[in-house]
Amino acid sequence: MTGRFVGVVRLSTVFAAMIVGILGILPIPSIATAYAPRLTLTSSTPGAETRVGHLPQELQLVFNDKILDAQVMLTGPDGAAVSLGAVTVRNETARITLGVPDGAPGSYTVSYTATGNNGTAGNGSFSFTVTTGAKTGTSAKPTRTPTSAPPAPPPATSAGAAPADFLTTQAQPPAAAPQSPAGRPAWWTYAAVLLVVACVLVVFLGFSRRRIRSSIPAK
Repeated sequence: MTGRFVGVVRLSTVFAAMIVGILGILPIPSIATAYAPRLTLTSSTPGAETRVGHLPQELQLVFNDKILDAQVMLTGPDGAAVSLGAVTVRNETARITLGVPDGAPGSYTVSYTATGNNGTAGNGSFSFTVTTGAKTGTSAKPTRTPTSAPPAPPPATSAGAAPADFLTTQAQPPAAAPQSPAGRPAWWTYAAVLLVVACVLVVFLGFSRRRIRSSIPAK
């Protein structure tokens, strides 16, 4: 009897260790991260689907929570990226200055990616329309003052000779937002697995107790 009882205790210990091992390999933190709240855009300037006369000198994005960093890209009607300055982040708001005075009329798309304080992230895009904008062929041209002196040599075209007033920090295109793993099973799948293991353990312990009781001689 004593030997059988010790064997049952050992098997119960093995089953308990198996359950602990299963709980240890479950990606519970990853599941919590996948279902964590995400950053969402609450408002913007210009607003989504709005119409403005000219291209604004600054973009403003307001999120539902404080952000640590944001990456923004502006695409013009021709599909080319518009020059943007550095992104300034303060609490829930991100401000981005434009590196051009105006743009051609048409639809502009703002794409963004933001990271929050708690590791949350959010991305998306919205569009607005410039109705007037800069007319084609009306860009400012340098004027010459009549003089008898020979024309000055053309300015250097190297990057180092560019005027300092027009040096802007190019905004990097938004990085792909972390996507929740589509192939990962939901939390109820893990709960079902644990329930099955617990049921097997209970049945095994009940069967072991019956064998122990049946082996005890009746007095």
